[in-house]
Amino acid sequence: MKSEKVEKKYMPEISRKEIDELRNSVKTASQKIMAENIERMKKADPNRPEVMKYFDEIANLFGQRQKEILAEKEKGKKVIGYMCLFAPTELILAADAIPVRVNSGWYDTSKLGDRVVPVEVCPVIRSTIGAKMIELSPFLELSDALISVLTCDGMTKLSEILSDYKTIWGMDIPRVKDSSQSLRFWNDEIKHMKAQIEEFTGNKITRKSLKAAIEQTQMATKAFRRLQDLRKGPPVIMGRDAMLVNQTYLWDDKKRWTEKTEALCDELEKRVQRKEWVCSPDTPRVLVTGTPMFWPDNWKLPTLVEEANPKGIIVADELCSGERILNDPVGVDEWSMDDMLSAIGDRYLMASTCPCFTSKDGNEDRINWLINKVKEWNVQGVIYYVVRGCMLYGMEYTRIKKALDKINIPVYYLDTDYTREDVGQMKTRVEAFLEMLTARVDF
Repeated sequence: MKSEKVEKKYMPEISRKEIDELRNSVKTASQKIMAENIERMKKADPNRPEVMKYFDEIANLFGQRQKEILAEKEKGKKVIGYMCLFAPTELILAADAIPVRVNSGWYDTSKLGDRVVPVEVCPVIRSTIGAKMIELSPFLELSDALISVLTCDGMTKLSEILSDYKTIWGMDIPRVKDSSQSLRFWNDEIKHMKAQIEEFTGNKITRKSLKAAIEQTQMATKAFRRLQDLRKGPPVIMGRDAMLVNQTYLWDDKKRWTEKTEALCDELEKRVQRKEWVCSPDTPRVLVTGTPMFWPDNWKLPTLVEEANPKGIIVADELCSGERILNDPVGVDEWSMDDMLSAIGDRYLMASTCPCFTSKDGNEDRINWLINKVKEWNVQGVIYYVVRGCMLYGMEYTRIKKALDKINIPVYYLDTDYTREDVGQMKTRVEAFLEMLTARVDF
């Protein structure tokens, strides 16, 4: 961490007393919210898979995983945080460092972020700023350096703001990915990031260590895809549970997460054999897309969908906090260093469906991904979720809706603030959409 004596460019000066009081207050509220969310998820499925107990514990942001990472740091390991899925985690793993995603899902800290940036700025950005101001986020605090990918104006300025405290490495992403120039540019960014990570950690990324890191994430992708495939048929797991499993990958030990996810899939396959469904197969099947949803506070939409009257079940999502995390593996033809680095570049650029991209045909990859998902997972309705201030996702809604209208899939645009205060209003809107889907299913 940078010296506190260095004058901060953005962050206000806050007394140690105020930092401690605010952190303790928000942490206490957060622990209560995490426990309540878990209890509601247990109640939704009285026969909840046994392995979910593991993911419940890892989901405690102030629990087991925080202690494990701290112990690793004390042994000399570096922790590298990142704020976007474009960050090449294989390079972090290959340098024997620990990757963790540090975006904030706390509502309360977004209000603190208002002291630094205007209220119109994306609340995920404001929340992350606020979390740093009061030293709330274990993984942000434990990070020795941060990778910031400049996908939007908010992320660009966030990296500047956090540089008041941390070493920041920016990665510039091309806005047009389907050109040879863009791929060359991005591959140069990957190579430059490799050099920065090596210098910072003091660990050389060798062909052997990079191969092992890629193989580790390939195994995780295999388990990840197995879980998503189990959601294609009648519902054997609640959407919230699957989303929690997916998201814990962002900070958990990768090998252990893979083993536990495979164990969960074993349990679920036995449910399939017994035709043991978590809700009626006639329950409306919903896909969620839009602004990322980060645990624990920003969990209100999944809760509303699966506790509504009539209720729905989330069978898929297209979120960078969910199914986009591990959907595509790094595909390597030859295990040379150049081939592996090129394969990492391809995976993080070409496979992405982020709305930061454009082309002469628009963001066709995202549209194709959504249409294929809708068809293969038998999705009956899509909720397009946008937090106010998230311009990229908000601006792309019209194009997505037109594409889904052509295949007769209802889409509901649900905009919200980073707050608990609008849950009642959201409940009314979500239930109206689900009621319409239920009528379509019955018809």
